[in-house]
Amino acid sequence: MLVLLFSTIEDAINKLNIIKEQLLNLRERYGMIKEKLKVNANMEEKLMKLGFQPSHQVITVQAIPHALNIHIAPHSMWLLNKLNAVESNINYIVGQIEKVSKYLNEIKDRNASIMIMIDYNNKKTKLVIMP
Repeated sequence: MLVLLFSTIEDAINKLNIIKEQLLNLRERYGMIKEKLKVNANMEEKLMKLGFQPSHQVITVQAIPHALNIHIAPHSMWLLNKLNAVESNINYIVGQIEKVSKYLNEIKDRNASIMIMIDYNNKKTKLVIMP
């Protein structure tokens, strides 16, 4: 859940635009990572069809003050699915920010405080305007 508080409507509109631009940049970077992972995921899929079962390996490195576990997992398909889920959440948040910004632009009283709650898991958005 994403909760945003703003002191004025103008502040909300300006900062929402900044947040939207940052999310769009992040989505673009995820897109580049996804393209690289698709190659690995396709290779994993071909290997699995041939009968090879990728295994999860853990390497333990003794470090002070704690032992460090490094997980090596050839699970590009799993990671690709996670990136798709994150990208879906980003798309939802960007869409909701656009709707809220459009609504805020139509409000006459510019001194009201704003609270926006975007629940991307349950796909619900709440806008609270406080005088």
